[in-house]
Amino acid sequence: MRKQLVFTVFGIFALLSSQFAQAAAVEPAPLFGRIAAMAPPNTPWDAAWTRFRAHIDENTTDVDLRYLIRGEVGNEDEILKALRRNRVQISGASLQGLATLVPELTVAMSPYLFDSAEEVDFVYDNFLLEPSRKLFAKKGLALLRWNEVGWTDLYSNSAVVLPSDAEGLKLRGAPNVSAQAFLLGIGANSIPIGSVDLVPALQRGLVRGGTSNAIFHFFQSRSYASHLTLTRHSYDTGGQIANKEWWDSLSSKHQDAIMGAFGPAAVDRAAVRALADGLLQAMRDEGITVIELTPEQRAIWVERTEPLAFDIIDEVGGESQMIYDAILAGKEAFRALPNNSELNIN
Repeated sequence: MRKQLVFTVFGIFALLSSQFAQAAAVEPAPLFGRIAAMAPPNTPWDAAWTRFRAHIDENTTDVDLRYLIRGEVGNEDEILKALRRNRVQISGASLQGLATLVPELTVAMSPYLFDSAEEVDFVYDNFLLEPSRKLFAKKGLALLRWNEVGWTDLYSNSAVVLPSDAEGLKLRGAPNVSAQAFLLGIGANSIPIGSVDLVPALQRGLVRGGTSNAIFHFFQSRSYASHLTLTRHSYDTGGQIANKEWWDSLSSKHQDAIMGAFGPAAVDRAAVRALADGLLQAMRDEGITVIELTPEQRAIWVERTEPLAFDIIDEVGGESQMIYDAILAGKEAFRALPNNSELNIN
């Protein structure tokens, strides 16, 4: 009788243990992570993270994310280093920053590679996402989706309408192969300066202008430049990325929750582009000369700098040619779509 009772107790205990084990296997562990970014208040990037947080809070009960989106972790380089070391789990970064980790992406910023924002969206979403994800994976990162930054233009203290107007000018370009190739290609005295050192360099006259997205130029450098030429020679998309080891450890439920919280990319793209247009008008209202290139003038810029893509591919190496070929395939597919013949750069 005692043996039977012992076996019964052990049987019940084994059954309960099995049920608890099954339940533990089904229920995902609570999710903890840190999100780091540099999202200035009252900008589309700030609004995007606000929507992200609201979606997570409203639709999940087992997620604990810490938001360090005001640059608390440091500048973009420092954030990306923290991401690779798994001290930060999710971040958004510009293509300029991401190319320091995946150099092949520099090719996507080659001069005059894209003709319209619509073409950019189509090529990145349909032809560059998966190849880029493979390159990020080799660096221990997971590319979740593309972000939005916008066209790169040229600002200076004198009118630059044609490439010949920039010859000999001391201009700041981001310290990457594509930006430097563009400035050298137009005959400028190219000086690679990190973003944190830009304003002091402008104040001291070490540089007399540079290349920048219109939004960042408005908030960072417009006080030091009387002219802005809408060269729109390169497009910076950026991306939302995660530490791959951390991302792969998540349940599909948590991965779906995070991806769902980002929302449609079209919403963020429209917000950033609307802000850029508004700030361009604000600069005009302030008295800054905003130069719109005619088709004939743009053709001169294209002829001067478009061939630099091949030099960039050779210098960057790796799988740069693969990225370039994917872009060309995407552009060809985009041209084959109906109603694309009348699209303008925007």
